[in-house]
Amino acid sequence: MIGMILVMNPTMNSPKINYWNILACLVFLAPFIFLILAKPNDWFGIILILLTIIFIFTQRVFIQKKATIIAILMVFFIKVLISLVNSNYFTIYGAGADSKGFFNNATLISQSGFDINLLNTGGTLYENILALMFNIVGVSQFNGEMLSIFVFIVAVSFLLKITERLYGSNNNYNTLLVYLFGLLPSMLIYTSIIMREPFQVLFFLMSVYYYMESQNNGTFSLKVSIKFLTAVFLLGLFHNGLLLFTFVLIGIYVFKLFRNQLRIKSVVIRLAISALILFLFIGLLDALGISTQASEALLSGDMTSYVDNYRDGGIALDARAQYGVELDTSNIFMVLGTLPLVFTNYMVAPFPWQVSSVIDIYAFMENIFRAILLYCSFRCLKRLENSKRKTLIGIMVLFIIVEVLWSLGTVNWGTAVRHHLIGYALVLVMGTPFLKAKLMNLGNSFR
Repeated sequence: MIGMILVMNPTMNSPKINYWNILACLVFLAPFIFLILAKPNDWFGIILILLTIIFIFTQRVFIQKKATIIAILMVFFIKVLISLVNSNYFTIYGAGADSKGFFNNATLISQSGFDINLLNTGGTLYENILALMFNIVGVSQFNGEMLSIFVFIVAVSFLLKITERLYGSNNNYNTLLVYLFGLLPSMLIYTSIIMREPFQVLFFLMSVYYYMESQNNGTFSLKVSIKFLTAVFLLGLFHNGLLLFTFVLIGIYVFKLFRNQLRIKSVVIRLAISALILFLFIGLLDALGISTQASEALLSGDMTSYVDNYRDGGIALDARAQYGVELDTSNIFMVLGTLPLVFTNYMVAPFPWQVSSVIDIYAFMENIFRAILLYCSFRCLKRLENSKRKTLIGIMVLFIIVEVLWSLGTVNWGTAVRHHLIGYALVLVMGTPFLKAKLMNLGNSFR
């Protein structure tokens, strides 16, 4: 038998080694290997570059069209370049006090041996997450920034999933959406550095997507509900202002759940049950020790004092860019009376006569672009069939709610630029179809 095997082996077809594939892999990996050798402390950030590329090529929303995958890769590598410059050469605009503060505090927690406490909210939670990562992979600014970039790329995938929910998987908007979303200068910067914005954008889009999933399926799905509540919970943990939005979103979700699934027709009963469940949820957060000033103010019925204190804290940030209008919280009627003016300033300022710097010019131009998208959104509403129009109206309501809640605590347009990033995705999804149609018509007119 051994002799037979020895005789037969030379005649067997051995698999051929494809040296071109091996060479291609080595060429692909070579830059990352050199980066690790040059900056050993940044090894995890370099691994995250590879993981992000793998993630991109495993997501159908990216790879179904060549133009879309080119767009997302272009956005990704521009963001990596921004991070490399910011972490190795000089501090870019926008990566100053807040970003350095998060990094320095996380480094202090990691290197001083303080206990990691993830039962926190807001900036403190973010710093502890960074500190946990630094404990595992080492302290590195580039590592923290690459985590932000990876989270942002995941957020873009949910943006495109929302788009497919609205306009179908064969829509022609994904590529344009990636460019408009990823290359907005403020989005490009604040989601490429150590900031909370990438996480806020991700969990916001996840919340909206799973909310749409729960409404479109027609039947109750425990799996979708768990995903929705998890995304909403994480969203609220990262910012007090967004925590208020999560309470509203959960209230809307429960309200519709009782109408669609339990067939409770009485609006009063649904409102009462929704409010009860919402307060039980807030009480649970408090019992777990992860309550915030916003949730405590809501439980105590003292939201006006919380809003006043939050606005007062923002006045010292940039006196030059302040709106100059006040939200009167003395009673509910004064709140309703002054809110439209506060909201208008939040959405429109700086006005032309307030522009006095390059940053003011950018904020002014971004507001104009957002106004164009809002106009396109309303025009798009008229063109959609009834079922899709209803979904788009729901997204419009969510956009207005999140922007109104942001306006309550925002006192200057410098901070507003960052706050607008959260709702920007929704107005972009709503307005892009009409905007693209007009751009194509404009292009054809020049031929």
